[in-house]
Amino acid sequence: MNQEDCLAVYQALVEMLNSIKLGWVTEEVADVISAGKTTEELVSGRKSPNLKLNYYSPQEQLLLLINAIEKSVINTGEIETEILDIFRHETQNCDLKPELRFTSSVDGKGTMFKYSVESVNSRQQHRQELKKLLEELRQEIGTNVD
Repeated sequence: MNQEDCLAVYQALVEMLNSIKLGWVTEEVADVISAGKTTEELVSGRKSPNLKLNYYSPQEQLLLLINAIEKSVINTGEIETEILDIFRHETQNCDLKPELRFTSSVDGKGTMFKYSVESVNSRQQHRQELKKLLEELRQEIGTNVD
């Protein structure tokens, strides 16, 4: 994948993430990219290396975004699956329902989030598909770099 393709895919992913309220992921990646990467450069006659600030290539930028998607979507989804397993185990012998309530410390109002096996399994299936697609994209970047 050449640099132009990487930039186009990066931008398309940013737009997709923003449209599904995951703009915070793109902002975090943009912050990392704008900070650049520090590399050590050995200089003859000096004991300590020089630190040099470099820009991320379009391929590296896309890889950073792919990694961020995996961490924010796939890994957190695996946590959701673990929570459901705990709920199932703990509620086997009682009438409790697997649900969480997120309550604001300011106004005391809460938002209910109910876990159902069907919804978690559906999201897990989508996460697995996404993980596969991201891995294919990662391989495409790695095999066809300019």
